[in-house]
Amino acid sequence: MVPRAPDPPLSDGVVILRPPDERDLPAIDIGIHDPDVVRWFGAPDMTATDVLALNRRRWAEGSPTFAICERDDVCVGHVWINLARDDSTIGSVGYFLLPDARGRGLATRAVRLIADWAFRELGLVRLRLSTEPTNEPSQRVAERAGFRTVGVVAGRHPIDGASTEQVLFELTPGA
Repeated sequence: MVPRAPDPPLSDGVVILRPPDERDLPAIDIGIHDPDVVRWFGAPDMTATDVLALNRRRWAEGSPTFAICERDDVCVGHVWINLARDDSTIGSVGYFLLPDARGRGLATRAVRLIADWAFRELGLVRLRLSTEPTNEPSQRVAERAGFRTVGVVAGRHPIDGASTEQVLFELTPGA
């Protein structure tokens, strides 16, 4: 199922989520090169234009990415849903914020908005969110957005593919 972009965009009055577009290229470029983003996701192997094209392809495949914006409609990060390959009722949430947007609750708001939308529009029954054990700010976002800690699971590090542990969080509709 290819999800339609919400019209009007998703908003809670502070954060606006809309499909990313060309006006977001400067923010995407800053984001993919930000040392904290690189620390958790790995160094970019694509340009901002390539990332935008990838996000559009992924949306067409059912895994949407939204630009996180404030009231001025300027992109300050991204939030996305990856559908599970073996079960289309389960998705995982990912996100990043630009340095100037961190620490103001925007990621939590964006995760809440996309989660509610994914349950309603994509028919998901479970959302997962995983973080490196040392990524405490991301763990706090998960908790504030209503996710519950499931435990520590085996994972792969995005930079070198080495085995690593991930803290796994889950959210179900109405939780």
